[in-house]
Amino acid sequence: MLSRSIDADELYLRLGQQLATMPANIATYTQENELWLSKTVALVEAVGDLTDRAKITEIANHYREHANYYGPSVWAVLQRSLARAELAAPAASAGAFIAAGNPMDAMTAIGKVLKEARSRVVIVDPYLDQTILTDFAPMAAEGVKIDLLSDAAYVWPTLAPAAARWVAQYASRRPLEARLTSPRLLHDRLIVVDDVKVWNVTQSFKDFAKRSPASISVAPAEIASLKIPAYADMWRAATPI
Repeated sequence: MLSRSIDADELYLRLGQQLATMPANIATYTQENELWLSKTVALVEAVGDLTDRAKITEIANHYREHANYYGPSVWAVLQRSLARAELAAPAASAGAFIAAGNPMDAMTAIGKVLKEARSRVVIVDPYLDQTILTDFAPMAAEGVKIDLLSDAAYVWPTLAPAAARWVAQYASRRPLEARLTSPRLLHDRLIVVDDVKVWNVTQSFKDFAKRSPASISVAPAEIASLKIPAYADMWRAATPI
């Protein structure tokens, strides 16, 4: 039998991703829902709580015949498992997953990342609007340069005037520059901190965790080493706004 160990950080991140992708129609049986549930079983078992292991096994065993009864119970089991995994995960990963409709938690999670920066933050999102400056950017320390990279096809028209007002008010105290790539070039949503660390964001900042669960997680070093120079090239080729 093939198996491998899973560390606390990976388990926490995978549980959060599983929660974020929970089917909206989980109370209705489909093969896709059953596949999602089977992965959930494995993750809950990895957390190790005996009560929730028994509960998720019961749900899985009866789901096909009684999805309308057992399906809604999955949310609570998965939430408890995520909370336990968060306690065991490194502090840097804590709070990476935000439930829908929790704007303060969303602001706190993004703010924790921005406060890490000592010299520069690059925020990449094809759908940037003024929200990035009204809600998030002020949490970066004074003196940290904020570079916003969006997409000419998708950027909201409110970004440019908001950026102009920011520059007029803060000037060199909070330096800011915004640029646009060629249309439909951007796909990622991420934050690059001090050109050494990359944080992946699952939703656009303007909608972060408003209607569905969202996550922000640090990219592995090998992925960051590829993304940082790629987005540096995009930044150099982008058009200032």
